Amino acid sequence: MNNKDRKGGSWKRILLQVVCVLLAIVLVVLLSATVWLESFLGQINREEGPVETLSQEELDNILKQTDPIDPDFTGEEIKEDEITVPSQPAELIENNEAVLNILLVGQDRREGQGRQRSDAMILCTVNKNTKTMTMTSFMRDMYVKIPGFYNQRINVAYAVGGYTALSNTLKYNFGIQTDHFVEIDFSGFEQAVDLVGGVDIELTKDEALYLNNRGNWDTNEKYDGSWKLKAGVNHLTGEQALAYSRIRNVGTGEESGDFGRTSRQRVVLGKLIEKAKTLSLTELYNLVNGLIPLITTDMTNQEIMSYVMDYVPILPDLQLVTQRIPADGTYSHKKVNGMAVILPNLEKNREILENTIG
Repeated sequence: MNNKDRKGGSWKRILLQVVCVLLAIVLVVLLSATVWLESFLGQINREEGPVETLSQEELDNILKQTDPIDPDFTGEEIKEDEITVPSQPAELIENNEAVLNILLVGQDRREGQGRQRSDAMILCTVNKNTKTMTMTSFMRDMYVKIPGFYNQRINVAYAVGGYTALSNTLKYNFGIQTDHFVEIDFSGFEQAVDLVGGVDIELTKDEALYLNNRGNWDTNEKYDGSWKLKAGVNHLTGEQALAYSRIRNVGTGEESGDFGRTSRQRVVLGKLIEKAKTLSLTELYNLVNGLIPLITTDMTNQEIMSYVMDYVPILPDLQLVTQRIPADGTYSHKKVNGMAVILPNLEKNREILENTIG
């Protein structure tokens, strides 16, 4: 072998060694990133395995907390056996692979309490092809069949059997197939708004007056007067945004009662999403890092990463659409067993959902 051949072989060995070192570095980085990511996502609260069903006594204690009937309520009082509920599940609403249905659940839970009723139920339907997210609020007072249990307000389903019971209820009555759920309580909602630096919300004169003088929902005491909200656009903190999204005694100008409340919830959620779209990568990381310990979901780490890869690229162009179920003209107000309830026309509302999120 001449010097030229020896030199050529030497360079090949050196090149091979460099390639091996680089591959080793890449593998170490990937392994470290994987371990970090698993640890990062491991902060999420998971719903794993069967959910414990509440006993009748536990449920009765929750139902005793039902909001008093509005003095202006004019719904007809009827007996439970006068209400016709479907004997068969609704026809399923078909979705293609570009559509993801995630149910957001806002739980009516204070410190020290167990699982409670779902105070807010918003189905977020993300369509990758059309780059839209449709937020559908479900009125908590809708009187429906909770499969495997009984007929009750829809928000009772979550208290009785968690996400499984609630998703089965939506499927049975409206034909909706939810892919996953994300649950957050009042404290988490507050912190989410604060993590993005607050949100700008336009208040009516009556809303501003109510918020400035309302009783604290935890202590039932008056605020100290530090809130100086006014009619027009206000920059709300997490505490203020939570109070705004729970108003049900002041009309929005178009909707009142719980209809107004669900409308406000969609407004705040929309503002949060719009704000998130403007954050830098560092700010977005800080938001996600702060939110992760506050939520409960059934998604695995692998599913979350897959959805991030699929849907985050469309975030800057994502268009928001909002709606409410039951829709106008598709329900009636009734009084059943001392409760003010909403009786939805299930078939009409299923058709609306099929046309908007199917």
